[in-house]
Amino acid sequence: MTVVGESGLPHDAGRRDALHHRERLRKKITEQLKERIGEEDIIAAGPEKKVRVPVKGTKRWQFIHDRGQSEGVGQGEGKPGDVLGPGRAAPRAGEAGTEPGEELYEVWLDMDDVEELLFSELDLPRLKPKSDADADAAQTVYDDIARKGPQLDKKATLRENLLRNAKHGRASLGGIDKPDLRYLSYREIPKPRNRAVIFLAMDVSGSMNVERKRIARLFFYWCVQFLRSRHEQTEIVFVAHTTEAREVTEEEFFSRAESGGTKVSSAFEAVEQMQRERYPEDDWNIYVLHVSDGDNFAADNQRALELIRRLTEICSLVGYLEVDPSGGGGSHKLSGFYEQEAAGLDRFVFADAADDHELWPALKTFFAKDDVEAAIR
Repeated sequence: MTVVGESGLPHDAGRRDALHHRERLRKKITEQLKERIGEEDIIAAGPEKKVRVPVKGTKRWQFIHDRGQSEGVGQGEGKPGDVLGPGRAAPRAGEAGTEPGEELYEVWLDMDDVEELLFSELDLPRLKPKSDADADAAQTVYDDIARKGPQLDKKATLRENLLRNAKHGRASLGGIDKPDLRYLSYREIPKPRNRAVIFLAMDVSGSMNVERKRIARLFFYWCVQFLRSRHEQTEIVFVAHTTEAREVTEEEFFSRAESGGTKVSSAFEAVEQMQRERYPEDDWNIYVLHVSDGDNFAADNQRALELIRRLTEICSLVGYLEVDPSGGGGSHKLSGFYEQEAAGLDRFVFADAADDHELWPALKTFFAKDDVEAAIR
């Protein structure tokens, strides 16, 4: 007698392995993108362009017999990492290697794919619905079946016809009549919008040289891409400051060069005034992100901290990123001052980025999906 389906093996093993392989490949591509978010071919890619991402080939694990092993099954104790059987000797200098090289594949992605892979790990922290009546929207939900409605539900109709026929002793479909007709029923659910405003403030003083401004603008570029991709209801306000601060257009923010001294408190004063006049806390989730190289007029540090304390009382997050490729941190830098004076301040998060490879950790610090974890130097 032939028995089918009793092998003891899972029937969907192939599908499960394929899904596992796809997930491993997705993780490899995502890790590559995190390392390369500062590269020009990604930043300059428009909606119609493709981004090339090289990834290592992934193979399924399997046991193989060591052809150099002449003995039978080994006995005795072992430790993780022990090599079983004779190992292969490394090629001597000048000799050609005999081991196969790594398999590399080129994956081509458009910017929508890039953003989907990267931004799936990010979110606005502490985002809450607000009470502004003008921000409410109706969401239509089809979640019920009725005898009347705008759209016929064929499956529900056939099911009713089958039940009616079965009651009369005919367990079959046929003779569909008006009592069998079923329709999709919908209802409108008020959907409060999680309105948010984020102030992006950048130091454009003379100490912010070309490389520091490049890193700062890269960070803000990805902030803007994330917000517009995942949070369409978020308003973005661009602020540039030296010893004075002012609101600027997006084009000016990413292209204009200025010089002069640095007075960080001017940025927070401008943000506080705009928030008070245009974005009441009862109607808006408020966020502030400030980027600087850490050089500030020393007598201004306490004033800046006072303003930060006031903002954290109404903001969901106040963040500071220090960009200094020279790595010249210290107590004279804002990061050193904040670490001493504001390390325990709730809703205030600060991080640093010395190069492009540290941009992703910085983004993850400020836009942590579950909660905010401060990356303190």
